[in-house]
Parts: sequence; structure tokens; C-alpha cells
Amino acid sequence: MDQSQQRRQYQSRRLLAARCVLLAMLSAIATCDSLDNVTLVVRDDSVVPRRSVLEEVLGTVSFTGLGSFDISETQEFQNQGYSKDQIDSVRLERFSLIITNPLGEPEDVNFDFLSSIRFYVETEGLPRQLIAELDPIPAEVQDIDLDVIPGVELQPYAIAPSMQITTSVNGMRPEQETTVLAEVTFDVDIAVSTACR
Repeated sequence: MDQSQQRRQYQSRRLLAARCVLLAMLSAIATCDSLDNVTLVVRDDSVVPRRSVLEEVLGTVSFTGLGSFDISETQEFQNQGYSKDQIDSVRLERFSLIITNPLGEPEDVNFDFLSSIRFYVETEGLPRQLIAELDPIPAEVQDIDLDVIPGVELQPYAIAPSMQITTSVNGMRPEQETTVLAEVTFDVDIAVSTACR
């Protein structure tokens, strides 16, 4: 075998090795990309007291579990084995409210006691930020999807020791005690370089 054939064979092996390395790197990146996004759904109930002779105006609708929570303590987040320092971005994807009690037809049990509702995120050291709202509330419905405020980055709130989701409502107390379920869906991006170490 002459020297030029040896050189070509050597170059061919180097090219093959480079292609293998490139394929391995692309495979690793593809694997990381599939791990860098988590959808978290947080649920909480609020019991809205019925109206009385003395109290008709609805002051607030409080969701205790959303009042102070740590996104990294959710089961979905822990199942993935992630930590707060890996959170790259958090966006609110969906915010729904559903009447779970009392049971009844929409014309009898509905959100007509509300005229508007707004949800805010807050934590110590950061400004209170509107994240979802609905104004006006549709008539005779038992579940509503709020309008999510686009472009709100929740990462600074999510990496804080705890973040609070609070409400501001306009309306009257319902005629009967009403339980409302909140389902809050977050889209969480995990820093690829951190998650793939």
C-alpha cells in the first residue's frame, strides 16, 4: 500500500470518527431538548360563603394552596428530579375555574355571582403582577377559562422561597355556599446545560 492510499484511508477513518462524534452530540442534544420542558398543573379549592342579610358584597375569593406555594415542591417537578436553580423560564399557560359544589344545572349553579375576577402573582421584593383575568364573566356557566396575560415571565417569582397567587374580584356572594376549583397550568423550561450535566 503506497503512502497516498494510507493517507486517504487515514482521512477516511478521521471523517468517519468525526461523523460518529457529531451524531453522538446531536443525539445528546435531542435527548436534552426532550427533558427541558415540564407542564405543571396546580389545583386548589375555595369555598365562597353564601350571602346573608348583613354581607352581600363579595370581598375576595381565597385559594389557600395558591396563597403561598413553592413550584419546585409540586409532585410533577419532583418526579423529574429538577431543582429551582434549573428553572430557566415559567409561563402561565392556562387558568381555569370550575364550580364543583353544589351540583346542579348551569342556569341554577353558575358564576353569575361574579362580574369580574383577576389573579396576580407576588412575592417579597418583586412587584405584584397581573397574570390572568376575566371581565365580564359569561352568564350561566359552571367553568371558565380566564384570559392569560401574554408575555409575563414568572421565573423570578418561581425561584423565590414562595410565590403567592392572589385575587381581586367584583361581585356579590352567591345564594348558596359554592366551592370553586382553580386549575393553574404552568409551562416550565429547564436550563438544558444544567439539566444535562
